[in-house]
Amino acid sequence: MKFFKDIDNSVATRTTMIVIMMILVIMLSMGFWQNYHVRHIIEKSMHHRTNMAIENAVKIIDGHLAEVETAVNTASGYAGMLGLEDHEPREAEIYQMMEQLISSNEEIAAVTMMFREDFFPNHGRYYAPTVYRNLKTNQLEREEIGGPEHDFSYLETDSNWVYTNKLNSSYWCLPYVDSMSTKRAMMSYSVPLHDKRGDIYAILCADVDLHWLQGIVENAKPYDYSDVIVISRDSQFIAHPDSAWILSKNVVEGKKTKKDKEYLSLIGHMLRHEKGTDTLESGVYENLGRRRTECAGRIITFFAPITRVQWSVSFLFPEEEIMKDANHLSSYLSVMLVFMIILISAVLYFVIQYQLRPLKILAEDAHQVAKGDFSVQLPIIHRNDEIRNLRDSFSDMTQSLTNYIDKLTETTSQKASMESELRIASDIQMSMLQKTFPPFPDRHDIDVYGMLKAAKGVGGDLFDFFIRDERMFFCIGDVSGKGVPAALVMAVTRTQFRIVASHETEPEIIVSAINNIMSANNDTNMFVTLFVGMLDLASGRLTYCNAGHDSPLILDKNGVNELPCEPNLPIGVLENWEFRQQEAMLQSPSTIFLYTDGLNEAEDITHAQFGDKRIVQEAKTLLSEGELHPREVIDRMTDAVHQFVGGADQSDDMTMLAVYYCP
Repeated sequence: MKFFKDIDNSVATRTTMIVIMMILVIMLSMGFWQNYHVRHIIEKSMHHRTNMAIENAVKIIDGHLAEVETAVNTASGYAGMLGLEDHEPREAEIYQMMEQLISSNEEIAAVTMMFREDFFPNHGRYYAPTVYRNLKTNQLEREEIGGPEHDFSYLETDSNWVYTNKLNSSYWCLPYVDSMSTKRAMMSYSVPLHDKRGDIYAILCADVDLHWLQGIVENAKPYDYSDVIVISRDSQFIAHPDSAWILSKNVVEGKKTKKDKEYLSLIGHMLRHEKGTDTLESGVYENLGRRRTECAGRIITFFAPITRVQWSVSFLFPEEEIMKDANHLSSYLSVMLVFMIILISAVLYFVIQYQLRPLKILAEDAHQVAKGDFSVQLPIIHRNDEIRNLRDSFSDMTQSLTNYIDKLTETTSQKASMESELRIASDIQMSMLQKTFPPFPDRHDIDVYGMLKAAKGVGGDLFDFFIRDERMFFCIGDVSGKGVPAALVMAVTRTQFRIVASHETEPEIIVSAINNIMSANNDTNMFVTLFVGMLDLASGRLTYCNAGHDSPLILDKNGVNELPCEPNLPIGVLENWEFRQQEAMLQSPSTIFLYTDGLNEAEDITHAQFGDKRIVQEAKTLLSEGELHPREVIDRMTDAVHQFVGGADQSDDMTMLAVYYCP
């Protein structure tokens, strides 16, 4: 099973399949084209051969009929020279003339001269001397078929016999079965004899035996498996593969169903004496009395008229018989194609397998390298091709990986040391912030709570507060940038706030002092947004100075309001900048909520921001619930922003500070 799995997944198998598919497409295309071309040639040859055959058959039949016409017309001229119009019977000359006519033409089976009634009084009312060929003895015999029982005057011109005053010119009658002598399919050619006044006194009739017709059309067939039919103008078969159908079946009688539609179409063309070809379904054979169960395909038919007698001849043959050789060729080519595909597949597979064997070994060695074994010996390839280039490149890559891993090990060690130092720095930074809450457990007029969440290991936000002389000093700030540099600036800023606020009271002076210190030698161009406030705990008077920071919110009985703040510049931007101090009176109870832009600019996965409106809305909800204590305010804000952000990563440091005043 593993062997077959390896075969299925191998490059040799896939390459072999791709090549075989391309060869198969090309060979199939060529095979289809060749099959189409061969069929086209066969069809073209068949059309040419059949057209020649049907034209030849029509010419031969027409020639036989023309010979009969010529012989009878000549005999009629000789009969006119006998002076019969003078009512003088010359039986010997008449019989001699008819015997000579029938002897000189094998197609003529009988000759009759029918005289007008009472033309020879001594021969009775009707006189019709006849000479016919006895089929048994092959001798000519005479007979007089006139008499009271044969009245020719009632017969029409389109009947089997014709009479004088119904016929003005020579005429081929419809085919019929001779019931008087030969009992075979016959047709008559009649020529009227005129007297000096132009009246018809007799008709010379030549009965033509149609047995030769079947032989002519059978010999003219373009293929042995062809069927041939000839129909007369009165829709009768006069040539048919089954002799029982001759002059016994009407070609259109009873053919009115949907199944006979194509057959009737063919017969319609023939009865209209058209020339052409058509392709029909095999059901046409059933209408012709033929049972070709082995031919279930289409039937090709060619038809042409015999104008002299208004007949139509048609050749029919199964299409699959014509295309038998082409089908055999297609079958042979299909077998050859399968054999060639199998042979080519086997040869290609083993050739490609041999050519790609070094690549397989290289892949196995690469698998060992992937497991971490860089000491594996790569195969030696003597051929100067792409696989050797790949082997050399892989060898170089292995060496590079070895060097890289050595460097990575060293770098990882250094990084681990840096991460350890960064954790220590983070611990030091956090230790600089207030961690004990509530910070003033003995006081009931003031409560404070703050939190800082850095985006990285260390951050640049800060907050601080302390009480001196019944005044509470507090600040919140945001250093530009993140990481260690921002943390260092944050530490310096917080230290400066402690130092300056320990002996200065006015926030304006505190901010200005920190700004001058931070602006001097600020080669990194880092700055800090800072808000510094001083709350007189006895009076509730709040003095403050804002250096580019977001304005705090005041939550009291008047609602949630933004503390009016001068924007000013952040500290560290411009030395000796004059900051403006502001003041406000806090009501009891009141909560001052301060935050950095990590809160209002917090983003969800679609980069939508939490925003100032949501901060105000959460503050109003807290106020309506009577929650003004610092921890509750900050916890609710933290939950709200976490719910908004969802799974998005924190993009900035987030710091909040809440001061609750209730004297």
